[in-house]
Amino acid sequence: MNNINLDEFDIKPQFNLKWYKNEDLYSEGDIEDKILDIIASNPPEEYSDAIYDNFSWSTYYHLSGVRKNILNWYPFKEDSSVLEIGCGLGAITNMLCDRCKSVTAVELSKRRGTGALLRCRERENLEVIIGNLNDIEFEEKFDYITLIGVLEYQGSYTGGVNPYRDFLVKIRQLLKPDGVLLIAIENQYGLKYWCGANEDHTGHPFDGINQYESTDRSVRTFSKEALNRLITEAGLENTNFYYPMPDYKLPVTIYSDRHLPTAEELKGIRPYYYPFDTKTIANEKAIYSDIADNKVFGFFANSFLVECSQSERLCDVTYATMSSFRFHEYQIGTRFTADNMVEKFALCANGIAHIEETHNNLLNMADHGLAIWGEECEADIIRTDFSNLALVETVLVDAFNRKDEELIREMFALIYDDILKSSEQLEFEENILYTLGLNLEPSEDKYGPIISIGYLDMIPRNAFWDGERVVWFDQEWVLENVPARFVMYRALVRFYKDHPELEDIYPSGKLIDEYKLGSAWGEYQLLENLFSDAVIDNNEMAANMTISRK
Repeated sequence: MNNINLDEFDIKPQFNLKWYKNEDLYSEGDIEDKILDIIASNPPEEYSDAIYDNFSWSTYYHLSGVRKNILNWYPFKEDSSVLEIGCGLGAITNMLCDRCKSVTAVELSKRRGTGALLRCRERENLEVIIGNLNDIEFEEKFDYITLIGVLEYQGSYTGGVNPYRDFLVKIRQLLKPDGVLLIAIENQYGLKYWCGANEDHTGHPFDGINQYESTDRSVRTFSKEALNRLITEAGLENTNFYYPMPDYKLPVTIYSDRHLPTAEELKGIRPYYYPFDTKTIANEKAIYSDIADNKVFGFFANSFLVECSQSERLCDVTYATMSSFRFHEYQIGTRFTADNMVEKFALCANGIAHIEETHNNLLNMADHGLAIWGEECEADIIRTDFSNLALVETVLVDAFNRKDEELIREMFALIYDDILKSSEQLEFEENILYTLGLNLEPSEDKYGPIISIGYLDMIPRNAFWDGERVVWFDQEWVLENVPARFVMYRALVRFYKDHPELEDIYPSGKLIDEYKLGSAWGEYQLLENLFSDAVIDNNEMAANMTISRK
C-alpha cells in the first residue's frame, strides 16, 4: 500500500477508523497507489493534466471531473446532511461538500478512503469513515443517502436471502422521514450489453441478459422493473427514474421519464468503451434513434439513477445537461423543471462569476435595443420561463427543407443586423486580430465593421422567433473589439456543422459570399481556436475521446 504520510498535509476533514477491520476487501491493485500519488501531489480537483500524462481507464474513471455529473445537477437543500456510501477515491465527495451542509463518506477500503480524504483535504464539513456500512452505528439520520455503484455488490457484503433488499432496508432506517436515497447502477438490459459489451462487473458478454447463469451471483444488476420492485419492497414507495447518458459513470446528460430523449437528441450521444477487452457485434449509437421512436428507452438505457423516498418530496427536475469539458470557472449546467422553468447554474463554486456575466450579457444586449427572453439571476442560478416559441434554428431548417431561399436570406440578415446593433462600432485599427501578434496587415474592407463587444453565442440555436423578430437567450461568451463578421462566421459554422445535410439544399458558400467572410476565413478560424483553447480543458477532452467508441 502507498505509504503516504497524512501528517504532511493540512487535512481538515475527520478520518474515522473505528470500524475498520484492518483489511481492504477489494482493490484495483497498484494503479490505486499511482492515483493516490496524483491526488496527493495536485491541488484538489485539478487532475486533468495528470490524467493526460498518466492515462489509463482507471486514472480517468477515478479522477475525471465528469464523474460528479451524476449528481452535480441535483438540487440538494443547502442546509442538508448527506451520507455517501462507497465514496471510493472521492469522485463526487467534493461536490457534495459544496452542495450540502455536512457530508459523511463511508468507504470499505482504507486505501481508497485515504484518497477521498486527501482529495477533499480542505473540507471542514466532511467525515470519512472506513468500514462496512452494515457494521457502523450512526448517531444521526440523514436528509440524503447516495449509493453510486454500490448496490450491485451487496451479495458480497450483506448477508441474508435477499441481501440487496435487506441492504436497502438498512439504509431506509438511516433516512429522515422525508429523506431521499439516490441510487446509481447499471441496467441489466442496457443497450451496450445487447451490442456485445462485456458485463461491467463479471467481464462476461451477455451475462446479465442471461440472468448471470455462468458467474457468481454475488454481483448483479437489475432491470428497471426489478429495481423498482426491490426499492418498493424495502419501504421506499416513491421513486423517480432518471437515465444518465451515456451512462452513470461518465454522464453529460440526464433524462427522465418526464423528459425522454428524442431520436434527434440521441444523434449526438457518444457511447463509451469500458475497461474490458470486447468486440461489439452491433453499433450502439446507431440503434438509439429506433429505441426512442419505439418508446422503449427506459428499458434499454445503459444506467439508472433512481430517486427514492418514503415521502412525496421528490425532485422536480426533468432534464439536465452539463458543460463538463471546460476549465472549472466556465463549467455550467442547465436543467428543466416540471413547472416549465429553465435554470442555468455553476457546476463549480468558482463558476458563479461566469453565471453572473452570462446574465449581464443578455441585459447589455437589451440595452442596445435587441429583443431578449426575460430571465432572473439569484445567487448562482439564472432562471427563465420555458418558451414554446420556435427556435430560429428550427425556422431555418424548415425554410431549407422547403427550399425557401428568400426566408433563409431574410433570417440570416436579421441575425447580422442584430450583431451590428449589439454594441458600439470602433475604428478598424482596433480589431482584436491586430493585437494578437499575428502580423496581419490592417484592412478596413477585409474584416468589415469592428464592434466593441462581440456576443459569440448569437447563433440560430440561441434565439427564438416570435413571428416578427429574433429574441435572444443564453449568451455566455463575449470578446472585445471583434469583427462583426466573426460573430456571423460563428453563426454560419455552427448551423451548418449541426445540419450538414442542408449544404446540398442551400450551400454555405452563398452566405459566406454574401457576408464577405471568405477573405478572412483563416483568420476567423484562428481566432475561434484561440478562444476555444481559453475555455476548453483539452486534456480532459482528449482523455474522454480516447475511451469513446468510434
